[in-house]
This record gives sequence, structure tokens and C-alpha cells, in this order.
Amino acid sequence: MAKEKIQNNTSFENRSKKPIVAAVAVICALSAVLILFLIFKNSLYLTVSQYKTEKQEYAEALECVEGIHTDSAEALALYLKLRIDINENYPVLLTDFNPSIIAGWTESVSAVEAVKHFLNDDIAEEAENLSITLHQVNSCLTQYDHIRGDILSLMDIFAELNRLYTKDANGKNAAFTVMEERIKISSWEQQLSTLINYSNTVPMYENIYLLNYLIKEVEGECVDLKAAMDSVIAMGYKETDLIRLSGTGQKQFPAITNSNNESVNLLQKDRYERFMYEGICKQLAEVLGDFYEV
Repeated sequence: MAKEKIQNNTSFENRSKKPIVAAVAVICALSAVLILFLIFKNSLYLTVSQYKTEKQEYAEALECVEGIHTDSAEALALYLKLRIDINENYPVLLTDFNPSIIAGWTESVSAVEAVKHFLNDDIAEEAENLSITLHQVNSCLTQYDHIRGDILSLMDIFAELNRLYTKDANGKNAAFTVMEERIKISSWEQQLSTLINYSNTVPMYENIYLLNYLIKEVEGECVDLKAAMDSVIAMGYKETDLIRLSGTGQKQFPAITNSNNESVNLLQKDRYERFMYEGICKQLAEVLGDFYEV
């Protein structure tokens, strides 16, 4: 009986240990899975984020990599924050263009450029395209600020013939020398060359009507002024002779309607320049439209 009792106890103990062993095995298996998940979690989230980035789901993609402190994740997060900012603020550029927004994006994309080697090839290529476009647009805005004074000075050419026909207090037309006028014309031609060179840096500048119209009319005005000076010399005057034109040959310029249906003409240089600049800004904003995802 004692032997039988010992055997029964042993059998009971064995049965009791089996669930414990099974539970331990399950826990070990789950722990292994958890450890593997923790090891590969960042890679998994990064892959998902890259997939969503390529589908232009930038906000969702950013959620996947925020908090992951790897070079690839941080580089991608930097790029995603820029694309989200562009999506949020691009519509503003179309109605109220602000160069400081472009400057901020250009600074941000430069930071992305510095780490783009941590991005996958497709995203890195898109980041490069965005960088090229933003730097081009920002450069156009910066260059315009540098030549704005020259543009306003260039537009004085349209008032020049009228100035020569303007009578003073004694009823006489303004006095001038051919040399003085030719120096002015030469200066205007240099400023025109600067404007033409600038226009060639603006993407699809041919769509900016007021810019192209200004260039064409300045070219024509230079031809007219040169012809007028040649006519004076042909009458026997020297370049240094002080002379006055006779008559009342005031020149008129047609009104031009801008995209907002506002009227302006070349003699209103401040107003014309402002409208032309708005047209340039609008064109530059449209260039960035390829990077705006609705």
C-alpha cells in the first residue's frame, strides 16, 4: 500500500508539472517573438514610412518614424516635415505670395540635401528634384531684389522723348546734347541686357506677359531714341552741341490689362513694376505646383 501511494504521488506531481512546463514554453516563445519584434520594429516602421512617403501620405509616414533615432529615420522625418509644410502653405503662395516662405523651404531642403544619402533611392531622387526647384525659385526672387532698382531706372526710357518735348517756364523744349542722350541709351541697353539675362533664369518666363512686353518695348524705344539722335547729327549738329527739339511730339503708350483686370501703362513705372513682379511671383509659385499634393 505504501508503495502504491508513493507511485500515485509521483504520477500526480508529473501531471502537475506538465502545465507549468507548457506555460513556460509559451512564455519563452512569446518573449522570443517580442524580442524579435523589438529588434526589427524600427526597420519595419521605416519600411512602412517609406512606402507611405512614395504614396504621398506624408502625415501618416511621419507618424511611423517619429521617435526612431536612426540616421535613416531622422533624415526621412526631416524630408516629410518639409513636404507637409509645403502642402499646408502652398495655396497661400497662389493668393498672397510671400518670399520668406520660399526662403524657409530652401533652408529646410538644404538640410535634407545634407542627409539625403540616408534616404532610399526613389525618395532621395524626389528630394533632389525638390531641392533644385526650390533653389531656382529662391534664386530668382533674390536676383530680382538685386536688379529691381535697375528695372525702375530702365523704365525711365519711356518718358525720355516726352521729356525732350516738355516745355520749360519760357516755353522752350528741354535742352540736351546728343552725347548725353547716347550715354543714357547705352546705360538703358546695359540694364535691358541685365533684365533679359534675368528673365532667362525664370522657368517658363515666356508666360509672364508684362515682363516680355517690357523687354520688347524697351528694345523698340532704344531704336527710336537712337534714330532721333542720328537725325539730329544728320542736321549738322555735333554730339556736344546744346540743342532743343522743336514741336510737341509727346508719345503715348497703350493701357495694358493684367491678370486681375487692372489697367496699367509703361509710363506708370512703379505700378507697372509691381504688377510685373506679381506676375513673376505667380509663375514661380506655379513652378512649385508639382510638389503640392492635394
